[in-house]
Formats: sequence, C-alpha cells, structure tokens
Amino acid sequence: MKILGFTLTALCAALGVHAYNSAYDLTLNRTAMNSSVGHETNRPLIHYTPRVGWMNDPNGLFFDEETSLWHVYYQYKPDALVAGLPIFWGHATSKDLTSWVDHGVAIEPADDVSGAFSGSIVIDRNNTSGFFDNSTLPGQRIVALYTEDSSSKQSQFAAYSLDGGYTFNYYAQNPVLDINSTQFRDPKVIWHDETQRWVMTLALSQEYKIQIYTSKNLKTWNFQSNFSHYGFLGYQYECPGLSKVPVLQSVDPNTTLASNNSSSVDFKWVMFLSINPGAPTGGSVNQYFIGDFDGKTFTADDSASRFVDNGKDFYAMQTFSDTPTNEVVGLAWASNWDYGAYVPITPWKTSMTLARNLTLRPYKPNPESSQLTLYSEPIIDHSILNTTQSIKKASLNLTTEESVFYHLTKTAKGLLEFTLEWKVNATAITSKKSPAAMTFNLRGIEDEEEFLKLGYEVNSGAFFLDRGISDLDFVRFNPLFTTRLVHFLEPYRIDQDGLPVYKVHGIVDKDIVELFFNDGSSTSTNTFYMSEENFLGTVELSSSVDDVFNVLNLEIKQLNTM
Repeated sequence: MKILGFTLTALCAALGVHAYNSAYDLTLNRTAMNSSVGHETNRPLIHYTPRVGWMNDPNGLFFDEETSLWHVYYQYKPDALVAGLPIFWGHATSKDLTSWVDHGVAIEPADDVSGAFSGSIVIDRNNTSGFFDNSTLPGQRIVALYTEDSSSKQSQFAAYSLDGGYTFNYYAQNPVLDINSTQFRDPKVIWHDETQRWVMTLALSQEYKIQIYTSKNLKTWNFQSNFSHYGFLGYQYECPGLSKVPVLQSVDPNTTLASNNSSSVDFKWVMFLSINPGAPTGGSVNQYFIGDFDGKTFTADDSASRFVDNGKDFYAMQTFSDTPTNEVVGLAWASNWDYGAYVPITPWKTSMTLARNLTLRPYKPNPESSQLTLYSEPIIDHSILNTTQSIKKASLNLTTEESVFYHLTKTAKGLLEFTLEWKVNATAITSKKSPAAMTFNLRGIEDEEEFLKLGYEVNSGAFFLDRGISDLDFVRFNPLFTTRLVHFLEPYRIDQDGLPVYKVHGIVDKDIVELFFNDGSSTSTNTFYMSEENFLGTVELSSSVDDVFNVLNLEIKQLNTM
C-alpha cells in the first residue's frame, strides 16, 4: 500500500514502527478522506457513513479523555460495495456523536487474502502491556485486540497506537491468542476492577460458545469459562460483549417503565450477543442476557432471549470503552446481512445507528410479571442542529371522517424527529371484524405516493411499520427485504380514567428510521428507500374507527445540520 508516494512498509521503517507488507493498493487518496463526510443527496446527516466503500460491524469504540473525541472503528472495504477480503478497520471520530469526521483506514490485515476482523479497543492506563513509555499520556494508551482472519484459521492479534488512535503498530509476537480454529472471533475486552484483570469475551461461533479469557498484560490470555447455548442460536454466534449496566428503579406504580426522575442504585452485568443468519425475523439480530459476573464466569439470571432492538437493521452492537462518566453507550450496524449488499445507495454501503445510552429498568411485560429490561435513549446533540420547521399539537380526537395533515415540506432535508403520544378507548370499538387502527404516515415531499406507514392496531396491541410503499425496484422486488413489520406494545402508562397511553419517539434520517417506544423500553431500527430527494415532509394522521384514538401530544421537527 502506498501513501503519498511512499510504501507503507518503508514509511513505517523510517519511523521505527513495525507494519505488515501489504501489496494491496486502496487506490484512494487518504489525505482527501480526512475531511468531513460529504452530504450527497440521500446520505444520512447524523448517522455515520463512510465516504466510499462497504462498511459493517462497529469495532474498537472508545472515548479519548484528552481530546474529548469519540472514536468509532468499523469493518471496512474501501474499494467495493460488498463485503470481502481483504477487509480493514475504518476509522471515524466525533465531538458529539452527531457529526462525524472520516479518517479512512486505521488497521490493515496481514496480507491481501486476509481480514482484520472485528475487535475492540481499551485504554491501558497503567501500561500493563508494556507497549508505552511516559511520552504517551495514560488516557491515550490505546490497545486494539481484533481477529486476524486467514485461509487456515482465526486468531487474536494486538496492535497499539502512539498518536491517539489514527495509526497502529502491530505487536511483533502476534497472535496473542490462537486455538487453531477457523470460527474463533470478535474479541471484546474490558477491565474488571474487582479482580484487577483484563477480561476478553469472544465467540467460538459455530459451537455456540462465548468464551471468557483473562489477562494481566493484554498479551497472555488464560481461559476461564464458556457461556454456551443460550437464546436463539441461529447459524452462529458473533460479536459478544460484557457490560456493567446501571439499574434505575421505578417510582411510579401507574407506568410500565421506570421514572425519568429515578436514580441509579445498582448495577447488573449484561452479556450482549449477535446471531447471523437465523434471526427470528430473518438475517441478523442482537440479543442480551442479564446476570452476574465474578471476573471469570458470567451467570445469567434466566435463559430468556431478549432483543436489544426489534427492527430489521440493528446488528453487532458494541459499547464504548472509557466513557466520560462510566455511562454505557452502544452503537450498532444499521443494516442486515440478508440484503445489505443490495440496497440502492452509492458510493457507500450502509450506515451506523445513532449512539444510545443504555440502562436497565424494571418493566411489566404483562399485568402479572415484572422484570429488568434494557432501555435505550438516543444520543443527539441538538445544539449543532437547526430546527427549520416544527409543529406541536395536543388533544386530537381522530375520526373516520377525515385525515389530519401537517405539511413540513419547505425546508425538508431528510432529517425529521417526532414524538407521538396517544391513548386508546377500546370500549368505543363496535366491531372486531376489521382492524381498529390509527395510522401515522410520513409522505415524500416530491411524490406523496411514496411514504413510510406507521401506526397502532388496538385488537392485536401491535405497532406496525410498512416500508414497502416505494417506487424503487429494490424495495418492490427484493425477496429478503421484509416490508411489513409489527411490534407488540404494552402501555406506557394508565391515565386517570383507566385508559392505556402509548408513546413513540422517532428519528428519521434520509433512509433510516429509529423508533423508541415508551421511553426506550423497546426499539425498532429499520432502513427504507425512496426515490432521489423524496424526503419525508408531510404527516398524515388517520383512524379506521371513531372515538377510539386521542392524540395527547404530537411534536414534529424538521432538522438540518449547521
């Protein structure tokens, strides 16, 4: 690989740095890639996308306390729009998790027929690895651990950075962990305070095992235990991770969720786990298990499968290391292996989700049960966004006589945020022979016949989404791009009249919608595709029944970057 006329090997030799001799030529000007990601017509504005090429799993997420930058790495093939070898770690940074700067390739595989597969980054403050001297600040002693995939096996490699995470030196005695397996990948490393050890979780993928290893120095790893055959198995396990997540306690007996005014009183350990293919809804999915961890063994409280997100486009979620106040912040790949390579976008493929703040809270999935559930709150820095149009309405009684329209089309740039809160009077339903549904359509500004259809049906208790109302051939004819999705929804609260109240917060960004139900007790992330520049701008509310739905609060904002 050449940078500005020098081979990477020669350049690294001149700097006294070990590097692999890769003949692979990215055919990209890395200097040109160091500017902010462009805003082509249908490129998301606040969801990270690479400038060009294929992207999938997020890797190596961390916060740099010295620069106050969030770092995101990811699986990256810059010269293609489909996954394949060789694959690299791409790199991006953000001051606010809302605006992004693309830095191109950060970590390379050993050769052109290998891959630098998924992994993680830790801050080795106390220099347990011996990779650093006093010239590197403790908060910037960055060590990456990742899977090197070759034709014969998958093993775990280490690399370290002396410049804040922009370039990496490869440990000369790699691999740091090798069990001679072809399906052994995706190390996620954390520091365990109680045992003063590094802890690695990684997938022995096709044996359905999450293996746990420990180390004193990030270079020598000792096997401790297996977390095996839990949840939906699918074809294989991938991208595991352990996080210590705060528990917030509910103080309101009339709600199915924890109060916003509650405070953290405890922590539980959560094991995150991805499966692909074989998700219940097809393709890829993230699940999680709540339990305890003693530094060697993770013990789940139960064997129930719970999903981090119930949509079609949320996979390989990873949490950030070294967050400013120890909050648990997650980020996922916003696509699905069933169809990610075929989506109608170019010159890049796929995006990341918004970052999310994660907590555990008590939740009642039905009147006779209570359990801890993972809550997700989207992280958006509104101070760097302009609100170009907005509406706010309250107490709308929906009838069958006419639809209610709101036009926010003049300034639409594809970034729209809404909150919808409604209550249901099911006693007003006179017949159950047909659906009793409220529909919330988001129509295109150029062609209103293309739209995203959302809504709630009373008899089934289900929120629904239809992303198939589009003129694009991909949407109409791809057999794996499921267009109609449903999500069972418990009430957000019960009002003074005993009627159930529901709430959804949505963020639409060009071709992706993230839905957060009932303050984040469940979520649904889905991509959708419409004609060029047909951004969503007209809101239509309608009902198939009279006097059943009352909209308590509707807020919609058209947003744009500054």
